[in-house]
Amino acid sequence: MQTFLEDLAEKIIKDYQGDLADLKVIFPNRRAGLFFENAFLKHLNGPTWSPEIISLEDFILGLSPKVVLDKITLIFKLHEVYQKHNPFQENFEQFFFWGDLLIKDFDDVDKYMVDARPLFANLAQWKALTSDTSFLTPEQIRLIEQFWQHFEQRPTDAKEKFKRVWDILYSVYSDFRVLLEQENHAYSGMVYRDVAKNLKEGTLQLDGNFVFAGFNALTKAEEEIISYAVRETGAKIYWDYDAYYTQNNAQEAGSFFREYRNHTVLSKTFPAETPNSIATNKPEIEVIGVSGNMGQAKLLSQYLEQIDLENPEKTAVILGDEGLLFPVLHALPEKLQKVNVTMGYPLKSALLFTLMEEVLQLQKHKKEGKEGFLFNHRYVVNILKHALIRELIPELSKSIIHQIETTNKVWLDEAALSHEESSLLPLIFKGVKEEELFVYLKTIILSTGKLQEGEVQSSFFFQFYTTLNRLEDVTKQFGLNLSISAFIRLFRQIIQGVRVPFSGEPLEGLQVMGVLESRNLDFENIYILSLNEDNFPAKGSVHSYIPYNIRKAYGLPTLDQHDAIYGYLFYRLLHRAKHVKLFYNTESGITKGGEMSRYIQQLLYESNLPLKQKLLANPVSISPEHVISIQKTDLIKAQLAAYLEGGNKKLTPTALSTYLDCRLKFYFKYVAKLYEPDEVQEEVDAALFGNIMHDVLEWIYRDWMEENGTNMIDTKAVKEVKEKVPGYIQKAFAHYYGLESDKKYEFEGRNILVKEVVRKLIDKILAYDEQTVPFEILGLEEEDQFQYLMPLTGNKKVRLSGKIDRLDKVGETVRVLDYKSGGDKISFRSIEELFEREGKNQNKAALQTLLYSFLYTKKVGDQESAVCPGLFYGRGLFDAHFDYRLKMGESRKSQTIHDARPVLEAYEKHLRTMLDEIFADHTIFNQTEDEKTCSYCPYNAICNKG
Repeated sequence: MQTFLEDLAEKIIKDYQGDLADLKVIFPNRRAGLFFENAFLKHLNGPTWSPEIISLEDFILGLSPKVVLDKITLIFKLHEVYQKHNPFQENFEQFFFWGDLLIKDFDDVDKYMVDARPLFANLAQWKALTSDTSFLTPEQIRLIEQFWQHFEQRPTDAKEKFKRVWDILYSVYSDFRVLLEQENHAYSGMVYRDVAKNLKEGTLQLDGNFVFAGFNALTKAEEEIISYAVRETGAKIYWDYDAYYTQNNAQEAGSFFREYRNHTVLSKTFPAETPNSIATNKPEIEVIGVSGNMGQAKLLSQYLEQIDLENPEKTAVILGDEGLLFPVLHALPEKLQKVNVTMGYPLKSALLFTLMEEVLQLQKHKKEGKEGFLFNHRYVVNILKHALIRELIPELSKSIIHQIETTNKVWLDEAALSHEESSLLPLIFKGVKEEELFVYLKTIILSTGKLQEGEVQSSFFFQFYTTLNRLEDVTKQFGLNLSISAFIRLFRQIIQGVRVPFSGEPLEGLQVMGVLESRNLDFENIYILSLNEDNFPAKGSVHSYIPYNIRKAYGLPTLDQHDAIYGYLFYRLLHRAKHVKLFYNTESGITKGGEMSRYIQQLLYESNLPLKQKLLANPVSISPEHVISIQKTDLIKAQLAAYLEGGNKKLTPTALSTYLDCRLKFYFKYVAKLYEPDEVQEEVDAALFGNIMHDVLEWIYRDWMEENGTNMIDTKAVKEVKEKVPGYIQKAFAHYYGLESDKKYEFEGRNILVKEVVRKLIDKILAYDEQTVPFEILGLEEEDQFQYLMPLTGNKKVRLSGKIDRLDKVGETVRVLDYKSGGDKISFRSIEELFEREGKNQNKAALQTLLYSFLYTKKVGDQESAVCPGLFYGRGLFDAHFDYRLKMGESRKSQTIHDARPVLEAYEKHLRTMLDEIFADHTIFNQTEDEKTCSYCPYNAICNKG
């Protein structure tokens, strides 16, 4: 069976043998014309003049001297007109969305030859018009009245917002047309209306022979223009339709043809006998349910392995979902050397768009420092992690991100981000003013584009560059000054509507195309992917300011026409195909597509065609909870041996607390060495808060002792260090936020409050010190000074180490003090309870402080001084009866521990038992049963708990 275009070529050569040079063959689009030209050449017997092959749009626009402007320029001009009539002024970026909507509405009004005055009439005007409604049918009147009745019932605010714009639309429409007329400019609908009107009035004539081929849905203006050509010049129309859907009134795909068969002029162009290609051809159709987009792409690749490589152009892949383009291209078999992509791909889906978004956010959130612009780490890292940047500088981007995260740099200057290894980074990380944005973005696009490979990526870069160029030209022409926020909004709105047309050799290779690009083309093998509702047919949405009832009453396109067009495009593909495979995504709830397309349902239940069905799916089952249990291998024993005598590691109080919480967590952190990834902290979390407080309390006393050459602290010393607290807090913040020693940290946001809380806690501790003086400081944040090789079962000795926040002496008592910034408690029931695994009443602070006391006593040996363990803890410091000393026993009978030495014997016994367990060969590292512990565990993703 020949294709529609081959049949057409034969008929035209036969019917217009001597008049081909004067013939115009007009198609719905240029692509159909290109394929027709190829078919025409194949059927020629010798040299001859070729007819002019042209799209209908080019044909109509060529009949007018007016210049059709691009969308951006039209919206700018409409904004000027709109501002004259709108009492509430809107700036351009706010108007852009409405402007785009109104131009589409005006375009429809003109293409469908609607009288704009009654169309845009307000309620009062409509009531006046009801005295003479001869120009409306009863159905039109019913629809309009129905709208206004519903409108009257709407809330006042909604009515006012709609009415405010509706009341000025006719004036805006009229003045906009006048403005364009004066400049000899137009939008396409304006040209269509003028050409149809001029032909009707006789001020424009058509000369020559015309053939209109492959049309389905015509606007009113197109209908009048083609009717004029048929009536006045004897033009012929070759319809591409089928009895299957035209003779069945229930089939929406044939609604336009049924309408034209009753047309006074167009009805005469239909052949006496309706083609019945689908029933005659009986294509082999297979319906295949596949899970996910990648599943469809992979299955398609398997089928394409079997196609005829000598004639791959006989095979077409139709993408219901444009997002499938790149998965399909990546999955194609290597033996397919030639592939032609014919579809418009949205620029907003390109990687370059997301990079430009990140770059603009970088500029929006920059701030100006004393030495130049500063960039927030979040936007810097987003850019460095972007796929395009990672592809160009993979190692350098990783290195910079690592440096930012390990040094906790929140703000970075231009110099810190300029690297000799990359010419691109200095172009991106450069502070620019608002008027420099166009040049800035285009420079990045050019530089990035030069480093990219492949025609597809080149198309994206070219389209981006030309779109920015056009926007820059128009903003200069109209004198528009955009803030960075306004620029971003406008940039997004414009890019939303831009599609990238891929260029290639359409007559060769496998054809990959969108639904609309398949018009008039026939293929032997057809694969339609993502045949789901909301994909094919595409999700219906008529973006318009004109309400549905009004649109329907005046014959403007609605969702009904939208569905009819897509129905025709689907069934047209079946006219001459031999093998058709229809893929639908079974994961309809996950993707944007809905359930199986209505077209598959229609074929299954209405067509009587032999269909095969196949469902490819992975069986889903609930897997049992995976229990992680680490047995001690020789390797693990060797790793643990590093903590024993002769090794180079030591167990800390934190490590022992971790083991009591969860043995597996202990294994991950202290045996397997799975460290948490570094993250930049803009705001202080609990851990960083504690670190800042510890550092300030260490620095203020250590520096004072070095300056004064004494460890004895008296009232004067406390008062002196108290005055220096703000400076030390500033120093601590600068340290943790990666600033150079000579840079001052600028407090902002929540960190202003954090600074005040830190200061209040430190002031409370110093106030308590003031009541305690005099005392002697024996050590501050000492770690290596307090180590102990503790003997275990089996002649093992484990190295314990503790970092005591403050060791001091008051009178004859040595105090072992730990600083805690949170809500820790000083009381615990018993030594045994401290070592309970997963104990609900476990007191980690007491466990650690007693371990510090234990390590101290082991270092100093027997002495007369009491060893008093205590906590300076955040919540208790503000208590009027604050007591730092630990308490043991039931709450009502608890005893203050004035000297830890009597309880350390029991403590040592339980400590040895726990350590024996850790180093025993039979002990396994397993998960805790207490899932509350897992909530904030950094390893819960591995365990799948918490």
